[in-house]
Amino acid sequence: MTEKEIKKIETGDKKVLSADMTDAEMKTFATDMTSVIQALLGVMDGFEDIVESLNRPGERIRKNGPGIRRYGFIDKTSDLAAANPQFAPALFSATDLKDLVRDIELVRNLLNYLQQYSRMSQDCLLILGDRAYSMALLYYQSVRQLAQRNAPGAEAVFRALEPFFRRRNPEAPEEPPTEARVLRDVKAALHGRKDAKIVIENEKPHLVGGKHVVVDETFRDREGFKATEEL
Repeated sequence: MTEKEIKKIETGDKKVLSADMTDAEMKTFATDMTSVIQALLGVMDGFEDIVESLNRPGERIRKNGPGIRRYGFIDKTSDLAAANPQFAPALFSATDLKDLVRDIELVRNLLNYLQQYSRMSQDCLLILGDRAYSMALLYYQSVRQLAQRNAPGAEAVFRALEPFFRRRNPEAPEEPPTEARVLRDVKAALHGRKDAKIVIENEKPHLVGGKHVVVDETFRDREGFKATEEL
């Protein structure tokens, strides 16, 4: 890890990916991102030797990270030790402590930028995915039309893409309702937004624990709904 490598990441291209970028701008953005990734890989190589000791059991718990108060103590000590070297014990180096403080600041800045890159990367995935899906959908619609016109070879391509647009078979067995879905149905039924029957059966009745079976049924016919509450 070098300061130059970290600065390369911190001062990377500030252009934000947007949906209305031209193809040339997209290629430039991709090139810049590749450069950033290469710089990150270089930094990670430098980190390997530093974090290797954390692989030992219990070592991470014993380490003292630079929290806000602890870092303030470290920083103040580095200044006082440099100004008053006569009080330094054996095997102590004020210069080494200053270097460590500088490295902490660099890595902390790097972490802040990486968190920003993480948020931006998620946005980039959304924009790139939407753009790619629109292009793929355009091709699918074209090959579907050509298949309907019996264009040579179009039918095979259409059949290869068609499964991505098939709806789920309504007759397929449903999975057991999740707790979140049951709670939504209960609230909707109690407020009159849905006709439903919620039955909770305790197969092993104990004061604590037990296995529960939840039956979640909904009805379209409002007349078939009957609410019962037992206290």
